[in-house]
Amino acid sequence: MQLTQLKINGFRCYESLDLTFDQRINVFSGANGAGKTSVLEAIYFLSTGKSFRSKRSKNLINHNSNELTVFAQYNDKDKFKNKIGVSLNKALKKNIKFNSQKISNQSEIAHTLPVVSIDPDSYLFLDKPPQYRRSFLDWLVFHVKPEYLKIWSRVSRCQKQLNTLYKEKRQDQLGHWEKLYIEYADQLTEMRQAVFTELRDLIYIKVQLIIPELAELEISFYQGWSKENTLAEQIQKDREKNLVYGNLNQGVHKMDIKNSIIHKPAHENLSRGQKKLISIIYYLSYIELLSTQLKINPILCLDDMDAELDTEKTKILCDFIQNSSNQAFISTVDPNKLMALLKKTCLFHVEHNQISRLTTP
Repeated sequence: MQLTQLKINGFRCYESLDLTFDQRINVFSGANGAGKTSVLEAIYFLSTGKSFRSKRSKNLINHNSNELTVFAQYNDKDKFKNKIGVSLNKALKKNIKFNSQKISNQSEIAHTLPVVSIDPDSYLFLDKPPQYRRSFLDWLVFHVKPEYLKIWSRVSRCQKQLNTLYKEKRQDQLGHWEKLYIEYADQLTEMRQAVFTELRDLIYIKVQLIIPELAELEISFYQGWSKENTLAEQIQKDREKNLVYGNLNQGVHKMDIKNSIIHKPAHENLSRGQKKLISIIYYLSYIELLSTQLKINPILCLDDMDAELDTEKTKILCDFIQNSSNQAFISTVDPNKLMALLKKTCLFHVEHNQISRLTTP
């Protein structure tokens, strides 16, 4: 899969931008605030309909524009040309088209054009709260398990209804909604567990190759409640507590990926450099599993790729990019280190929201 053209209008600092790509690896260099990240963000927005650095979609619209549009052409795995366009106005109304056909759901584009974003924040994988790792795994499950979105929606609806009943102390309907929640939550847990197991096995292999001194790393799946109980038993046990606090105390919304070294939390017992390496391995394994399961190589957006990494860790990422089939878009302040490690790379210079192509391999 390869992006060949990107057109941006009214997105962040760009009122208008038209770029073409004929290489697999594309590096955008320039000072902080020049507009490098906005290019990567536009590619990510095209796929997911959201930003990787802001929760407020309205902030993506240029202050001189009433709406933003992002358009791209790409060649799929069968070399067929496709066109995708997404627009968003200040009323947050979104319009999505795929090959000139209107699309009602952004998830269809996310499946068609998967994009994985890695930024300096990603290197804090072990230090982040459980919600971060839960979203990380769920995004992978979304891509490799077609039924995920339907089950997740049902779980969310049941949980919302249960929280209302617990809060209002309405016990007459609890049995019905708890039964539904358990049915769908067990299905969601089964999907998560299956994908987690594949991901964990890939991580263990890479740890042995890259940081064998951390071979004692233990990665476990916490389903969101005690493994000593079924979910039905846990909810029955927690019912009084749930009624007191007005919400579901334990369940799939508490799922986490636990990391430990000799039975101690990894984030408290590893050096900053070791934690960064493990974070990188998580993402490399994630990308590999996604590529294997979908038979599609997701597009990679690596923002300020080398900002928080020393030469050793930067080389690990560069070697992966160089040896993979994934198209990569990379931003950096100083391209010299990356250009020495990457071959057949197209370098763009970004300055004052203007982009010029410096090299053509």
